[in-house]
Amino acid sequence: MSWLPAAERDAIDARPPAGPDLPTALAELLDDFRRRRHPLPAAPTRLASARRGEPFPSTSYLARLLGYPVHRLDEARPRQMIAEAVGDVGVDTDCPLAHAPQGRLEGRPWLERISYYDVARMERLLLVSCWIVIAYLFGMRDSENGAELHLMQYSAGSK
Repeated sequence: MSWLPAAERDAIDARPPAGPDLPTALAELLDDFRRRRHPLPAAPTRLASARRGEPFPSTSYLARLLGYPVHRLDEARPRQMIAEAVGDVGVDTDCPLAHAPQGRLEGRPWLERISYYDVARMERLLLVSCWIVIAYLFGMRDSENGAELHLMQYSAGSK
């Protein structure tokens, strides 16, 4: 069984081209956002600092949704179409996946939504957490697995 957000991310990354004609496929995708009155997905916040902190559409995510390489959206017509859609529906603050988090803390959802860009980090943290629980259940002492724990923590991005 795979972790649902990771499966959703992997399905997005593996999409075949939405059609032979990029402008038509992009128009259909943007029209879907307009119909649902849903803002376009935003690029990661670390990139927004280059634009004075304002969110801007994630062309790489839109390209993945369409199954096209991102450089195809850098052409004039696709950029114009995306800019028009931003004017109509705006830009979200993140790039959320459709999967809603199920976990709860004190009766409230632990997280409102999961970002496409956070899935890899969350996978690593989940892996480290599972490893720690397994080590505890097997009765391993810190002296027996200190190096392994250090490597796992380093790979998860913590120090």
